[in-house]
Amino acid sequence: MQHRLTDFLKESVLVEEKRLIEQIVSQHKPWIEGCIEVGYVIVPRQVVIQVGEKTDDLIWVRIHPNYSAKIRIGWPLLIYDLIRNEYIAGVVSAMGYDIEDPQVYERESIYPRVVLTSELIKYGDFEFLEHLPVYGVEPICTLRNENGKMRRGSINFSPHARAPVFLPPNHIILKVLGLPEKGIPYGVIMVGEDLAIDPTTGQYLVYRLRPFLLFEHELVLGSTGKGKTSKCKNDIFWFIKWLNGTVIVFDLHGEYSMISEDPMEEYKGKINDLEINIWKAINAKPTKINDVVVWFWVPASESNKYRDKSTKHVKFFSIKFNEIPPNELQYYLPALSPQGYYVLPSLIREFRREGGKTLEEFYEWLQDQKFERKRVAPATLYAIIRRIASILEEDIFDGVLPDISTDQIFVPGRVNIINLVHVKSQIARRIIVFHVINKVASVKLRDHQNKLPCMMLLIDEAHQFFPKKVKDRDEADYIDRAVRWMARICREGRKFQLRVEISTQSPEDLHPEVIKVVNTITFLGCTLSQAKALENVMNPLPVSKKDLINLETKQAIIWSRDNAKIPIKILIPWPLLKHPIKKKEE
Repeated sequence: MQHRLTDFLKESVLVEEKRLIEQIVSQHKPWIEGCIEVGYVIVPRQVVIQVGEKTDDLIWVRIHPNYSAKIRIGWPLLIYDLIRNEYIAGVVSAMGYDIEDPQVYERESIYPRVVLTSELIKYGDFEFLEHLPVYGVEPICTLRNENGKMRRGSINFSPHARAPVFLPPNHIILKVLGLPEKGIPYGVIMVGEDLAIDPTTGQYLVYRLRPFLLFEHELVLGSTGKGKTSKCKNDIFWFIKWLNGTVIVFDLHGEYSMISEDPMEEYKGKINDLEINIWKAINAKPTKINDVVVWFWVPASESNKYRDKSTKHVKFFSIKFNEIPPNELQYYLPALSPQGYYVLPSLIREFRREGGKTLEEFYEWLQDQKFERKRVAPATLYAIIRRIASILEEDIFDGVLPDISTDQIFVPGRVNIINLVHVKSQIARRIIVFHVINKVASVKLRDHQNKLPCMMLLIDEAHQFFPKKVKDRDEADYIDRAVRWMARICREGRKFQLRVEISTQSPEDLHPEVIKVVNTITFLGCTLSQAKALENVMNPLPVSKKDLINLETKQAIIWSRDNAKIPIKILIPWPLLKHPIKKKEE
């Protein structure tokens, strides 16, 4: 009698549980429109042959054969929980095989089948194609319906077995990844080697950056030929088009002056339909910058030749020693000792009170002075004199030409190219770059009423100006000062709409403090040694080394903490400003 009662109670509980589940399921139905059902959740006993960097805390799903061949690492998927009426959104981060029947897999069989695949096909045995892989989905967030509005939430439950799996439409993918639907288009989102396409509309899914993040600064990393210059030219295009700001480019290789030319004259017949469709997706067409000014620094001894050579679009300038504030000379006179930097401003002020102007005059004045030991130690004075002597040999200061004009730089829609191709000395290049940055930053960082246009500083080959390793101890101190000064400009520049974009082909040689001041990092293809070096600098590295070394030209992975929840792979469109075409794009 007791057993009968127990069985009856168990059966009653099961019946009631089944009734409740039927009631819940009848009320809860998938509510996101535009999705395509492609599979379901499974609970494997064991998963082998895992592929992917991260395989913990994954939800394993089986995909219908019609879609299995299309699913790759990185695909976004939605899992609908019928009980909770919520979706779990994530991306495929691993693949493997579900071991429920080990005999299915020949390597675990006692008598492995050694029949060739071609023989199986010949006799119509296609059973091997039924054993499809399973996919591990790494959860990102939940999506729930609150009074008709979709809300993102944290992952706090696991979906039930056989929960349906969907391919989401574009606007849902953006919601899952935390990307904006409006903003500056950087390129088309890629999943694996495929461009992400809305399953319902067939439109490309565009990666867009929130405009305010432009002023959180960006670092562009990648090996030679992977598309850094293409990416930077596109960024110039969008900065002018969206913000009508002013741009300063430090050009070491003469690659930017051509942006004043119409690119379509060169592109005709050389750009394939893929590029054209990408331009349509981002709502842009290659054009030219109408207002481009190329600035050339001229050595002091040659400046007289260029006194009347400046034109509307080409200008020549010198650096005036007398116009540099004493406290800022630490960025102009490299390799001084810490004691030299400390006493230098007071010496400069005294020199100028006596009517001195040029660096050469200051050099001679120092040699004629008899300073008290407690003010300037003889060793420090000798070090300053020696350092200035080497700078004088570079012929950097005090030409007859006027200095670069900030009034002519701060013009809306203007791109100012500081051409450094002819400057062979590393010391001279650094001083020129630091001088221009100092000139414009000192003006822009006092623009409290935003009367000046927003500004973008594009520093190409940044590892030459902010190197990680310097052999000379005094020069290392100079670089550390320059890095701290640049970090301060970046931090203060955010509220004054001053954007800094840094590009380098040698990320392993770039000072790590520079990397810390940026919010957005664009990774283009790297070598294995570069990827390992980045892992040492960025701990943890936000993308896998394997992904970095496998990126093709113009493919990039963007990690912008405040723009997306995870790093996103994109295809960068061919430059919107003129760029040499070396070969027809595949």
